[in-house]
Amino acid sequence: MKKRIKLIKRFIYSRVAFCFLLLAMQIFMYLFFIIRFSPYIFYLAGVNLSMSFMFMAYLSNCDGKNEFKFAWLLPTMIFPLFGISLYIYTKMATGNSRMKNKIRLAEQNTLQEISTAEKNSGSSEIPGLSFYLRKNGNFPAYTDSSVEYFPCGEKFFADFIGELKKAEKFIFLEFFIITPDSSWKEILAVLKEKAHSGVEVRVLCDGIGSLMASSNEYQKYLNLTGISSRIYMPLAPVFNLQQNNRDHRKIAVIDGKTAYTGGLNLADEYFNRGQNKFCYWKDSAVKIRGNAVKTYTALFLQMWSLAKSRKKKQSESYKKFFPEAENFSSGENILIPYADNAYNEKDIAENIYLHILSRAEKNICITTPYIIIDNQLKSALIFAANRGINVSLIVPSRPDHFLAFCIGKTFLKTLVENGVHVYLYLPGFIHSKIFASDGKIATVGSVNLDYRSLFHHFEAGLLIYRHPVVKEIQRDFEITKLSCKEMKIEDYKKLPLTIRITGRIFRIFAPLL
Repeated sequence: MKKRIKLIKRFIYSRVAFCFLLLAMQIFMYLFFIIRFSPYIFYLAGVNLSMSFMFMAYLSNCDGKNEFKFAWLLPTMIFPLFGISLYIYTKMATGNSRMKNKIRLAEQNTLQEISTAEKNSGSSEIPGLSFYLRKNGNFPAYTDSSVEYFPCGEKFFADFIGELKKAEKFIFLEFFIITPDSSWKEILAVLKEKAHSGVEVRVLCDGIGSLMASSNEYQKYLNLTGISSRIYMPLAPVFNLQQNNRDHRKIAVIDGKTAYTGGLNLADEYFNRGQNKFCYWKDSAVKIRGNAVKTYTALFLQMWSLAKSRKKKQSESYKKFFPEAENFSSGENILIPYADNAYNEKDIAENIYLHILSRAEKNICITTPYIIIDNQLKSALIFAANRGINVSLIVPSRPDHFLAFCIGKTFLKTLVENGVHVYLYLPGFIHSKIFASDGKIATVGSVNLDYRSLFHHFEAGLLIYRHPVVKEIQRDFEITKLSCKEMKIEDYKKLPLTIRITGRIFRIFAPLL
């Protein structure tokens, strides 16, 4: 039943499904017009051709990535009427001024609290990157905070439950997936106990990622237990391309003093409990303590204000959620919590990766469950490998999403051909998202190396610089590599023909998936 629900929601709210629906409608209309207006078919073809060339001229003069432009050219050249209509509708969704204003207002409401952290920030070691993040996202750099790395869901879960039990003032949970299974029941028992004792508990989940938890009945149940719960973009029986801009973040904040982020959602499979599709689920997360937690508190409150509420929204003072945290003075060690979304038009997550690639001196270690990247990031990976950097990438050996797996194989083939070491994780599925280099700098968060994470979703992560945990992350990478098989060109050639053909065909539309 769960598998059927997942398949249905992925199909309904994918741009591919929407594209195919519109194309099917247009084919039907074309057939109707051909039969009904056959004497005028020559003029109809002329109008279509004119529309296609005008759109092509417009698109070539627009700003933006060429991959997105190319993905739009094919459907608009073949089916101009609906292709152009879909393009306009998409632009209206991602360029929605109303949503941008909501996000801007939400950020402004927490700006003052984040600004108070300025005196605790330090950026002398990485001035360019810290300046960029401060200017483009209001993400300060902290030298007074600590970080702990969790190489798997089991270790994270035990620590997470322990911190929840220590909560005294508030608990904020924001996760893409919350599944009402045994793991969530254990977490929920603590949340209910804390809510009854006077701790403010807020739970925010995504309406598509958490399909069961976002149902009306379950939301009523949570609110009856004293837990405030909201859904970001609930499932709706209408086509709305904003549904593609999901809240993919994984953030937990406890008392404004402790925070978690990473790739883990709240479901059994992430903690290797119960019966799962994969033998073992490899993931990662970090725990942050100190003033850096303020950024995650702000990120949660921003998304909380954007999420749908059953009650009338009232303005509230956020000051109580930003207590002065314990000082973990760490010298030159720097932590920069950051976030990204489809509406800021800044590609913050990708720019961080590009910065790391350009500054690497010895090695780059990357783990990602999906790899569907633009030419800029692909070229940066290849250039790093070609200038003598040991670029290593760990990806799953088995598919989680078939289409993404097929397309990803075409990118992996190109990377392997150009000197990037690609390792296929054998024990199960790797969902971890880390990007580390030279034992000096690393990121851990929710950002996958695909178009959805890099350009469409709300994401969050942590940039770590000159902290001992970076070497710990890279050690975990090397240990994980022992359970992998290095991919060779021959491995791609041995793939079933259906996978290779599917990947090649749908790679054209990768930016729209």
